[in-house]
Amino acid sequence: MKQSSRIERVAAVLKDCDNYTVGLETIQTFFAFLSENLKLPCEVVTAGEYERYQLDAINNSENELFGLLGKVKLLADDKRLSMIPLCDLKAVDNRSKNFDLLNTYAEWFINYQ
Repeated sequence: MKQSSRIERVAAVLKDCDNYTVGLETIQTFFAFLSENLKLPCEVVTAGEYERYQLDAINNSENELFGLLGKVKLLADDKRLSMIPLCDLKAVDNRSKNFDLLNTYAEWFINYQ
C-alpha cells in the first residue's frame, strides 16, 4: 500500500460502502480486504509494545465495539493463545505492507466510531 493520507487509504478500502462509520458492513469490508492482503503469520506487538506475538489469523467479531480480532500466540510462550482486538496490534517491521495495513485499520476503527 503506497504512502497516502489516512482518508485516501480508508476510502480505497471502503469505496463500495455508503459511509466510513464503523458498522457491520464496513467491518466486513475491512475483514475481506485484510484477509486478502495481510501476509500471515506476522510478528506484532501490542499497542504499548510490551509483548510480542505472532498473528496467525484474523476474525470478524461481528460486533461494532470489538471489530476485527487477531488470533495470536505469545512468542515467549507459544502455547499461550489469545484473541486481541486488531486495532491494538501493530506489525513489528514498520516498513512492511502489514504495518501499513494494520495501521490503516486501527486508525479507521478508532477515528470512525
